[in-house]
Amino acid sequence: MKAKKIGALMLTSAIALSTVAGCGAEQANSANADSKTSETATATAGDAAPAAETQDVTLKIWVPEEEVDITDEMVKKFDEAHDEFNITYEIAVVGIDEAPQALGTDADTAADIFYTPSGGVGDLAAKGLLLPITKDFDVLAADLPESAINAVTVDGLTYAVPFSPNTFFMYYNKDFFTEEEVKSLDTMMAKDLGDGMWNFSTQFTNSWYAEMFFLGNGCTLFGEDGTDETNCSFNDANGFAAGQYMIDLAKNPKYLEDADGVGGSAFKEGKLGAVTSGAWSAPEFREALGDKVGAVALPVANIGGKDVQLSNFVDFKTITVKSNTQYPLCAQQLAVYMASQESCLSRYNKQGDVPVLKSLSESDEIKNDIVASALNDQAALATNQPSIAKMGDYWDPMKAFGVGIYNQEITEANLQAQLDALVDSITSTLTE
Repeated sequence: MKAKKIGALMLTSAIALSTVAGCGAEQANSANADSKTSETATATAGDAAPAAETQDVTLKIWVPEEEVDITDEMVKKFDEAHDEFNITYEIAVVGIDEAPQALGTDADTAADIFYTPSGGVGDLAAKGLLLPITKDFDVLAADLPESAINAVTVDGLTYAVPFSPNTFFMYYNKDFFTEEEVKSLDTMMAKDLGDGMWNFSTQFTNSWYAEMFFLGNGCTLFGEDGTDETNCSFNDANGFAAGQYMIDLAKNPKYLEDADGVGGSAFKEGKLGAVTSGAWSAPEFREALGDKVGAVALPVANIGGKDVQLSNFVDFKTITVKSNTQYPLCAQQLAVYMASQESCLSRYNKQGDVPVLKSLSESDEIKNDIVASALNDQAALATNQPSIAKMGDYWDPMKAFGVGIYNQEITEANLQAQLDALVDSITSTLTE
């Protein structure tokens, strides 16, 4: 057994990374081509030799703060299992949302392996900043749901390894609602919970939440498959009905806008019947309310005279490799291992990230976890968040629309004009 090097654990901030100078995708592709050619030649020579030599590999890995310790463990286990590599590594703290921007700022100094939401994979791939994941991915592919594979596939190539679904669902207080009542938002809103109480809270003013009424009522963003940047149907008849429902809900005194966390706070204080949030809220909700906490997929709502299933965006937490890494073979294999069954189960047990792998999500351990079960149930009802670059033009206009609804500046009288303006803002090019 070869001697192993212990990688240095290095904590940095995303702020410092944002100050480095830019580097073009063309340079990244050129550097990647050179490194892959060199590594291919080495691999070919190794095939011809009696025994493959151990390759010294240096990798930089970016992870969210909560992932530092578990990533350290994963890299050490991978290194011990692969005699062909002798890995020296650095782990830096960079948030999952900050990493793509830092990569685009300077690909040369960026990490070889980093976390990113699947919604940004298409844009990064189009800019030539990601390496397709081909080595060992077939080991996981059969265990991944089709939605997860589609979320990281661009022009037939897989550019990231999904490991956990990311979407919101609904928590409710069992003292106020039954399992049957939480199936319908209108049933919930009709119930009298008493003075000083709210029945339901979500975030009209957050464009990652406000879409659930439109998508639930059959509207599409960037077409049926999320790739047509000229297409958004939020202003058709279904969109108008969704807007009307939001207007009525915002005016209802039993509704609480979850701005700046007030919904979550009211829920923990026992003053709110139900709130939309994700798995990240489970520890604090359970600490405050104990066994009173229930978790389910989003309810149906009666929009335009018919009950429709509310459908939000789902994306996936993924592990990616930059295109100009000097060690593409090792980096790909490590990225796949970091999303393997062993790694995902460890991540779930230690920090609650629900695995996307079917072999784990369908296990009794996950199904008996009400939060994990709610997340997976909602992920199955959700709409894949478009991963095209145009998605960047959605967030601000949709937030402004939601603010207008919440502030009651958007009324039924001006709703159609506001929806037309929303769609125009989303589908026109705001960044030019």
